[in-house]
Amino acid sequence: MNRNYLKKQDGFTLVEMLIALTLLLLVALSFIPMFVYISEASQNNRVRLIALKLASSKIEEIRALPYEQVGTIGGNPKGVIPREESVDIEGITFTVKTNIWWVDDPSDNDASGNDPLPYDYKRVQVTVTSLSLFTGEVVKTAEISTLASLEGEEEAYPGGNIRVMVQRGWQKGSEPEPVRNAKVELNDGPSAPQTQFTDEMGKVLFAILEEGPYSVNVDPQIQGLMTRPDHVKQEVEVVEGITQTLIFEVEYPCYLEVRLIDKDTDEPITKDGTIILQTPFTGDVVKTFTSDMNGVISTDIFGDVWPVGEGSFGNAYGLKVLAEGYLPYIMSDNPEDADWNGTFKRPGEKQTVTIKLTPANAHIRVIDNSTGVPVTGASVQVHRHNSNCSSQPVAEAVTNEDGTVSFNLPESNGTYYCVRVTKEGYSTFHEHRAFQVINGQQIGIDEVRLVPVNVSIRVKVTGLFGIPLGNVRIRVEGPDGYNEEKRTNSNGEALFTNLKPGWYTVYRRTLLGWDSKTVNTVNGEYIVEF
Repeated sequence: MNRNYLKKQDGFTLVEMLIALTLLLLVALSFIPMFVYISEASQNNRVRLIALKLASSKIEEIRALPYEQVGTIGGNPKGVIPREESVDIEGITFTVKTNIWWVDDPSDNDASGNDPLPYDYKRVQVTVTSLSLFTGEVVKTAEISTLASLEGEEEAYPGGNIRVMVQRGWQKGSEPEPVRNAKVELNDGPSAPQTQFTDEMGKVLFAILEEGPYSVNVDPQIQGLMTRPDHVKQEVEVVEGITQTLIFEVEYPCYLEVRLIDKDTDEPITKDGTIILQTPFTGDVVKTFTSDMNGVISTDIFGDVWPVGEGSFGNAYGLKVLAEGYLPYIMSDNPEDADWNGTFKRPGEKQTVTIKLTPANAHIRVIDNSTGVPVTGASVQVHRHNSNCSSQPVAEAVTNEDGTVSFNLPESNGTYYCVRVTKEGYSTFHEHRAFQVINGQQIGIDEVRLVPVNVSIRVKVTGLFGIPLGNVRIRVEGPDGYNEEKRTNSNGEALFTNLKPGWYTVYRRTLLGWDSKTVNTVNGEYIVEF
């Protein structure tokens, strides 16, 4: 064989073949996303066409109905159309949602801008959604709107109307931002229950309602919003021919975490207690914490918190902490012991607040001697002991919800502390040499039992030979403008109860005028005889 001939033959080496195959593979792979995109677009177009047919079919079905039947079941306007339906076509499940609203056309308002008949016509919106074949998420595949009006002149219907407006609570500009698709529920009224969803302008009109009281609430949680706490439920009286307007504010909630630490040691608080979020709305939020929380009140404890700040209603929040073994903490009184001013910078913000609590070395618990129930709002004064405990108090406080006050007192150094407790409706408690503070520990009494003051006046009226006289007019006047009149019973008695201690004047009516007697009361029943 001629070796020179073989050397002159052209061909590909193995390396060249591998390089060529790799380049071909890379080119082929580059086309895969395009094929996927084309396939996805094709499927989406197919789904969109089916959805459009479903929406158009629903619109035509509604147009064929009499005007009075154009409405949703349980909605306003009322009608025969289901609010939501499911349809299976070619293995795909479509959800058809129908919303129908009353429309108040401003063109027929009077000179003052009011419309006595705000239900001018109806607006119909059909939305079709389905699961994406590629992502599995719910997507809107079609939406069609139309109008339905009554032929001829506008009719006046009996009843009144409620217009509800839902808007964002955190104002970004001069005009409030409307909230679409917020669920509005009409409850507790003659024409209730009814449910509707807000339109693009954040409005809903409940028209042609029977007269009477109604309650209205808004549920925006499906959109991750919360309703302003004092707007959760609003009451309104529906009057014939009148349209009442209610405004609800909703916003993305904020979250609050509180960390409690010992002011002396900077260690977490491991005690039980109560934390109170003082709100600018009606009512405070009261929560308890336990020692195993290690001083952390997490965001789950308070839950959703309305974003009070520069863009929202309300001044500021406050915090109050009552922890076992520590002085009560009130944020407004001790701003230097917390790192929060009570406001948020934006909706959705999480705020972590650290509060330093001062340890207490003395506690007094005040309870009702008759019932054993803690006495709230009792004034407790602590004095240095002298001959009669008449010195100025070294500490004073008012009992909290548990009937307790806490103090951080100097060491006794051989002396004692006196305790004086006062509360309207109770006898004053005063104890000399009540306790000492030795090595940071309270030695002596730590509980006070207040005796309720129960003053009553029994008036007895008799005639000749001591015979009881009934139906005699008796009037009693006393402290704080007290003035009450009764008549004696068949036993010649009239009883006046639940009186405050003090001086009283008792009057008896006779043929010649009024007789009177005075009595000084402290506690118990007093008898006045005529």
